[in-house]
Amino acid sequence: MHLRTKLTLLYTGVLGLALLILTVPLLFATSHTLYKEVDEGIAARAASLVKSIRVTGGLSSLREVVLPDVDVFATPDTYLQVVDTRGRVVSRSNNLGGQYLPLGEYTLQRALQGEGFYETVLAGGQQIRVYNVPLVVEGHLVGLLQVGRALSTVYTLLVRLRFFIALVGTASVILAALLGWLLARTALKPIDKITKTAESIEIGSDLSRRIEYTGPADELGRLVNTLNAMLERLENMYHQLQQSYELQRRFVSDASHELRTPLTTIRGNAELLLKMQDGDPVQVAEALNDITDEARRLTRLVEDLLVLARADAGFMPEKETVLLAELLQGVVRKARFLAGNQEIVFEEHYPPRAKVQVNRDYFSQLMFILLDNAFKYSQPCGTVVLTASQTSQGWVEIAVTDQGPGLTPGDENRIFDRFYRSESTRGQEGSGLGLSIARWIVDRHGGFINAANRPEGGSVFTVRLPLCCEE
Repeated sequence: MHLRTKLTLLYTGVLGLALLILTVPLLFATSHTLYKEVDEGIAARAASLVKSIRVTGGLSSLREVVLPDVDVFATPDTYLQVVDTRGRVVSRSNNLGGQYLPLGEYTLQRALQGEGFYETVLAGGQQIRVYNVPLVVEGHLVGLLQVGRALSTVYTLLVRLRFFIALVGTASVILAALLGWLLARTALKPIDKITKTAESIEIGSDLSRRIEYTGPADELGRLVNTLNAMLERLENMYHQLQQSYELQRRFVSDASHELRTPLTTIRGNAELLLKMQDGDPVQVAEALNDITDEARRLTRLVEDLLVLARADAGFMPEKETVLLAELLQGVVRKARFLAGNQEIVFEEHYPPRAKVQVNRDYFSQLMFILLDNAFKYSQPCGTVVLTASQTSQGWVEIAVTDQGPGLTPGDENRIFDRFYRSESTRGQEGSGLGLSIARWIVDRHGGFINAANRPEGGSVFTVRLPLCCEE
């Protein structure tokens, strides 16, 4: 069942229930009022007639009581009848014709008890409401006065009222059903449009489309805004998934390429050793050295891959607050053993008690990656400068400057991608993962890293980290 039909049935049902709740009490109240009016009318006629009774002699029977002309008190639909204590009719109104008001044994006995009461009787093919009044004169019961009124007028009025209510109610329900269907159709028209747009997006797989809506900011407006926001989020997530898939594909391809070369070397040398067995010791030593070098290269590559796998898993290293000078001086002291015939210059421009919140191991790895790249690409007997200074915004800026060939224009950001090797570094040893790891470490410490060429030649890698405090 469509929602439009459900809403129409709901409107119609509510209106029908409301009409039923209103009309049923109205009918009962009207019926009660009409019957009460009939009872009060015949009771008033009976009281008027009783006041007109005169006594002529003794009170041995109703015959000594002078009754007024009952026709004076009668109307076309009101009938009067007087009976004695034995149930014999003494007087009656002419409009009864040849009929008598029914008088049963129960009615006569109850009248003899001296109580006035109402009853509904059937006479002449119609129901008559009768008020029975005992005639008591000077303390003696001499007869019974019956005042009746036909209920045909009341029945006719009630039937017409029921018919009118049924007719109006039915017409109202039908009209409400039509109006409810039109209103539901109008109200749900935007939802149909939303559904069709969503279906077209699903069929065409075009997540860039949005649902157009120019109406007020009501429930439908909020629904459209929510759906558009959801579509935008889905589009972003879809693009992220595509990028992740592309990065994963490139990662697997590059990792396979990087792993294949050392494995091929190791396998070739191992097969050579197996063939030689008692061969030249010099060749054996060279083969073993090649295997050892490639095994080390594989170890470094696997370690880098593990670090990046942790990065992809959202790993957050534990940090501690340490002196910046202690960290950097320790890095410089160890880096001098890597410099070889190159010179490293360390310049400090920050308060001696400045502190940063870092992970010691990862910070050292970050600095060694940058310094190792600087040593690797600098000219022999060149100089690598490590500078640390405090900025006015409460950051520490660490720069590693080399005298190498510099960066290829346009590679300033791409060199931080995994396995990326610029044209100027294709022949150098390395896996292309170091700077990716460096960027991840800086990100996890809430900092920034960038690379640029120096006007006088060479490149500079700059790391900015927030200072924790200074004393």
